[in-house]
Amino acid sequence: MAGLFGCGKQKYKLNFDSSGFESEKTEYAAGEKVIVYYDFIATDTDYHFYSNDVEMKQSYDDQHGYIFTFTMPDHDVTIQVESHNSMMYDPDANKPVVNDNGNPLPDAGGNVWVCPECGTANEGKYCAECGRGKPEE
Repeated sequence: MAGLFGCGKQKYKLNFDSSGFESEKTEYAAGEKVIVYYDFIATDTDYHFYSNDVEMKQSYDDQHGYIFTFTMPDHDVTIQVESHNSMMYDPDANKPVVNDNGNPLPDAGGNVWVCPECGTANEGKYCAECGRGKPEE
């Protein structure tokens, strides 16, 4: 809480618990309209915004991100954010691609063929598993 001489009205602080928040001023008189922007937005992230005892109206636009409006009470206000990344871990993301027999497919630019004898994916002239020659196309 900070008093400013000559203004006649007590000013109260607007505090943020993390970066990303922005407001025109850092102190407001009780009854003043407060607009706060939050543009520190990441993909695949869920956000929950809250304050100690101020009911905020929340909206969103592409230019400003999240927009919060409220009337300043006769005390300091802190706005907080909790975020949770909703991206899911895929344990199979780095596993090799396999054929129907469970054999890994080699990385080759379209030169892969599957042995008709044993089902192994190959790149060369002969099957790496059973030795059979690459069939003629």
